[in-house]
Amino acid sequence: MQVLRSLLDHNRHGTHYSDRMHRILSVCKDCGILWHEEQITYGNGMTEMRRIDDIEPAGSVRVTPRHEKYGLRVNPRMLPKLKRMAPQFAYALNVVEADVEVDGNVVYVRVPRADGAEEDIVTFRRAWSIAPDIAAGNVLLGIDDDHHQLVVELTSPTNVHAAVIGMTGSGKSTLMRTMILSAQMIGDVRVALFDPSGGFRPLSGHPSVWRGGLFYMPDDCERGLEALAQSIGRGSEKLTYVFVDEVPELIMQQPSIKDHLARLAQAGRHAGLHLVLGAQHPLSSDLGPVTMRNVAVRLVGRVSDRTAAYNASGRNDTGAWKLLGKGDFLVVNGSKIRHFQAALIQQRTLSAWARRYPPRSPRVPVRPKSSKRALQKGTQRAQRANSSGRPPDSIPPQVIQAIRDYLGEHGEPPSLNWVYRYTKETLPTGGFNRDKARRAIARATE
Repeated sequence: MQVLRSLLDHNRHGTHYSDRMHRILSVCKDCGILWHEEQITYGNGMTEMRRIDDIEPAGSVRVTPRHEKYGLRVNPRMLPKLKRMAPQFAYALNVVEADVEVDGNVVYVRVPRADGAEEDIVTFRRAWSIAPDIAAGNVLLGIDDDHHQLVVELTSPTNVHAAVIGMTGSGKSTLMRTMILSAQMIGDVRVALFDPSGGFRPLSGHPSVWRGGLFYMPDDCERGLEALAQSIGRGSEKLTYVFVDEVPELIMQQPSIKDHLARLAQAGRHAGLHLVLGAQHPLSSDLGPVTMRNVAVRLVGRVSDRTAAYNASGRNDTGAWKLLGKGDFLVVNGSKIRHFQAALIQQRTLSAWARRYPPRSPRVPVRPKSSKRALQKGTQRAQRANSSGRPPDSIPPQVIQAIRDYLGEHGEPPSLNWVYRYTKETLPTGGFNRDKARRAIARATE
């Protein structure tokens, strides 16, 4: 017992850790999995009952920025039972929840630490100072459970693109800002910023920002992503990280953004374009499973339930619904899962960066002139069709608005067949004929 106490005690908390370890072992004993008796037969024929320990302490406690992790060495036969005992451990330790995780040949009982410990906040400066010479092609994430700096190499063929997913309060935007600032400080890279919420604005004035500023209006975001997608295949480009936050909101307002992101996810790496997508819920429903299969790295914060955790990570054993929020994240890449605390950029650091590089608005790409000529020709054709002697019948306002919405989204008027299909589906009088469809387009483009 004295040996256990000397191994577990930390000067700051006295017997706190050894007391909790003893409680964990007591739960195992009460549940009948701590040890068992086994009959031993010797060569001379004599037998005796011997106690065999199935669970014993691994000898140390890992204290991470957000958790205390109590290591156990476990007989494999007892592992399935132990993994189901998280509620019993939480009750015995008087905490809201506990978790059981397997890390190699050690099983950890993970317990959340008390909130409010300022010395345990992982700041950007602290994470950066661990290994400040980060190689180009990497971005900083934070600190892992071993207090090592954690980065992700987006230029690796097994990474390429990443998605940051977490509900409100998970630290999603904080993590994306950390990745952006680290990319700007490492250098030799461009960053393209798209964020309708404006959270990236303090970082938008740096010279590395593509087109000089933050895209935040949905239509501007659509034009910017379209320009990036069209740049694929036009020769070698400088390494560019494309950060897009609130992806579902952008797609809802500009549906064509889905196609541009799909193009970038599929072939962007050949042009040096790497996506980092942010959302509050899994993106498969918005981007489709085909696009998400090209997004190998999943940075998952707290989500609502098991289903959301599976959809966000592609695995059913992450326990992402149990994360604490406020920067408590998992990085999932294929069969690899790693727990880390996202680095926080403090407000004074953001303010100093914004003073040094004042935020700017972007130079929004201009659509090709061919689209404008197509719009003018379509308007002229509709006006000529409307010059017949027969008085035109009325055109419902919702048809006019639908055509204007199509025009704003695609940059050119819809075809006559599109108008026919739309009116056939929405109007009780049936679809417009060709003459009436031309008049509707002319009215919408006046």
